[in-house]
Amino acid sequence: MCGIFCCVSKCSSTDFGEAVLEGCKHLLNNRGPDYAGSIIYDNRILMYGSILWQQGSETTRQPMQSDRFVLLFNGDLFIDRGNTNASDTQWLFDRITSAVFDIASLADVFKELKGPFSLILLDKSLRRIYFARDSLGRNSLLLGQFEEGFIITSVLGRNTSIGVVEIPPNGIYYADLDGTDIELNLFPWKHTNNHEIDSLSITDDLIYLPWMTKDVIPVNAFSFHHVLKTQTSEETDTFDYLLNHSCIADLCDRLLNVLTESVRERVVNTPNHCKACMASKQSCEHPRVGILFSGGIDCTILALLANSFVPAHIPICLLNVAFEKIIRPGNPEYKKRMANSTDIDWDVPDRITGHNSWKELQLLKPNREWTFVEINVTRKELQNYKNRISDLVFPLKSVLDESLGAALWFASRGKGLVNNSEYNSLCRVMLLGSGADELFGGYSRHRAAFYRSIVKAIQPSEESILTGFNNLMTELELDWDRLPSRNLARDDRIIGDHGVTPRTPYLQEDFISIVRSLNADQRCYHPLGEGIGDKLTLRLCAYKLGLRQSCKLRKRALQFGSRIADRKQNANDSSSFLSS
Repeated sequence: MCGIFCCVSKCSSTDFGEAVLEGCKHLLNNRGPDYAGSIIYDNRILMYGSILWQQGSETTRQPMQSDRFVLLFNGDLFIDRGNTNASDTQWLFDRITSAVFDIASLADVFKELKGPFSLILLDKSLRRIYFARDSLGRNSLLLGQFEEGFIITSVLGRNTSIGVVEIPPNGIYYADLDGTDIELNLFPWKHTNNHEIDSLSITDDLIYLPWMTKDVIPVNAFSFHHVLKTQTSEETDTFDYLLNHSCIADLCDRLLNVLTESVRERVVNTPNHCKACMASKQSCEHPRVGILFSGGIDCTILALLANSFVPAHIPICLLNVAFEKIIRPGNPEYKKRMANSTDIDWDVPDRITGHNSWKELQLLKPNREWTFVEINVTRKELQNYKNRISDLVFPLKSVLDESLGAALWFASRGKGLVNNSEYNSLCRVMLLGSGADELFGGYSRHRAAFYRSIVKAIQPSEESILTGFNNLMTELELDWDRLPSRNLARDDRIIGDHGVTPRTPYLQEDFISIVRSLNADQRCYHPLGEGIGDKLTLRLCAYKLGLRQSCKLRKRALQFGSRIADRKQNANDSSSFLSS
């Protein structure tokens, strides 16, 4: 994880860029506490990078520079690089310097990449600057345009007079530096009708680069609906019944194999030092990997799989966040709370499920030290950090951004209680279950889409069920298409503020390809009810791993499970908390 910044000016001066950088440098340095460097090119381009060392035997300093190229890279590449001593940044720079001659050859290099990234690349020979995010938009990159040029940065903060947007992850953006006008152009990953680029005044080259289109071994045909129609009331547990069908069991094995490799990549690719021991570079026995842990099925699977790759003597942190309940004047509890602010019930839904799933992990892996961190946030403490969180969420500002941004900020800070004693997490990596709900149909809107055309009846018609699955598939595709613009970049800005790298195993390219090749009725089956039918295939994977309790827990959104959100608010409304 790194902080990258570049200002391109039309005139021969970097004064404006230096002023903007000064205002956001603390945010960039929070993301990259291990090194920071900058260069000025042609007296009009300012490039700055701050580094959080995660891959390679030594810190790779940025900006990286050769006679022709200057690179700023923020990402995690999980590919076979041959030389394990070289960082992913060094490997990418070597590939660029040896293989890139124009934008088409740069696109060919990008086709090799697996993992989240955002980058800025200056080609001094062609006098052109490129910038891009991976097609899922997992890492943040913002664009600010002003009369005399533009700024590209990981994070900026609210204290700016220029218009700022999250750069849509649609392809490789570039601008030629000759002449007085600087026009932004786009070399797309794929053809898209995404109108977000219109606001950036982008010229589309209409040359499309296929992305994540490699062939996927087909899944044996099955449908949960047809399989379950033959189940009788006397037969065994539904999960056992489904897994007795070889095509379903084989699919779960295949998904678990790929997901296990994804977790391995994201656990082992970090130095053997926690935050506190990084300066001395001595191996330590402090936790280095944490998991955002609500106790739900997504994160509990990740915790169990991570156990195989974290050394046995190193604890794994389970980071569980809870917020003080909102009590408004007029509520009978309001006066009592005002009189005694310490009388707070921290048993929010995610705390309860977290404890239950923690116990199941302890039973399955009793030799592992699972450090369950209770992160309790009062409304006063939330207010104290309002400005900092708002700067990170910017340029987003909805109620949902407020709720999730705050929950992730306090969770990744890792300050809480362990066995009623104060504790500060020293982890440098945090695993998140992002993407699982979008892939496997875990949201209530997926259930609503399925039932939209189904009459409430004891025996719905086969035609209405087929229509329900078609509606569900449309909703799943819609959710997937808007995933990059909804939360991933925001989460990257929030979590990176603590010098922590967010890693999302469910958003690994091979795993995504398999799941997206499945029909809706091979991912979930809502007639089985909440806690079973939603994300059914993922729950079956958990059942095979031995998570017999966690696999049947109902889905709760983080903002409600942690109790930060007020259900009376509309998630899409502008947040007064972020705006004030």
